[in-house]
Amino acid sequence: MRTVWASFDTIGRECLEAAADAGAEIVGIVTLPGPIVPNRSGQCAFGEVAERHGAALVEAADINASKTIEAIRALDPELVFVVGWSQLVREPLLALAHEGVFGMHPTLLPRHRGRAAIPWAILSGLARTGVTLFEIVDETADTGAIVGQVVVDIELGETAETLFERITQAHVQLIREFVPQLLTRSAPRSPQDPSRASSWPRRGPADGIIDWETRASYLYDWVRAQTRPYPGAFTFLGDEKVVVWRARPVELDAAAPAGTIVARRPEGPVVACGEGALLLEEVETRVTELAVGVKLG
Repeated sequence: MRTVWASFDTIGRECLEAAADAGAEIVGIVTLPGPIVPNRSGQCAFGEVAERHGAALVEAADINASKTIEAIRALDPELVFVVGWSQLVREPLLALAHEGVFGMHPTLLPRHRGRAAIPWAILSGLARTGVTLFEIVDETADTGAIVGQVVVDIELGETAETLFERITQAHVQLIREFVPQLLTRSAPRSPQDPSRASSWPRRGPADGIIDWETRASYLYDWVRAQTRPYPGAFTFLGDEKVVVWRARPVELDAAAPAGTIVARRPEGPVVACGEGALLLEEVETRVTELAVGVKLG
């Protein structure tokens, strides 16, 4: 089937390759115009991919813009996949694919619809999450009939980086299993139960700011949930931003105001929290030294 793929991230690119291997004819790829934004989670280019598959490359800041719609219409798609795209798909795009428009969401729908699914899964303390392949039939988010799901266990100490990789593989697994069924029109469709639905709100880079009055055990989760490929948890030393990529809770030897650097270890500075302390094992900053006695925040 003639297939148009919409994505701007590495998960979408991996899924596209898997779909092509499964027999989908990739005739067009819709992606964001360049250049690549380094701090946009997982963003990647699709020029080489489009050339290799002989697919038209449609660069679009708005997937629902009339110019984008006409470019997709000209490709006469039977299937459209939207995987790794931050905008809702609206009419008339939904009517363009003769066999349907399909999306993927990194949770077990109908639970946890919405945005920032990987950070929220860690911040919420989930023991397992997953990926859902579903049909997009209207302009609402993550509500269409489920084609298939894969469960992904969340390991102790999981970071956004490691969970992102395993979520990527779960996406690919679903594509390999269900694209052949979509191509033969034999794929299942299971309606979602709205009474069991929940949703997570959008998170932006500014939401990563560290509140040092928080318990160290939760700030450990806070850092893990927002590390690469996301913008990272952060604090300030004066006017200078300090991004914390890796940290772990440690004992606080003596009482100190939250946010105060109370010690230095070979692994990094130790910062007092609302309860306990956090050892900053990897930071990114233009500040030359995070000295004992300095207050962050």
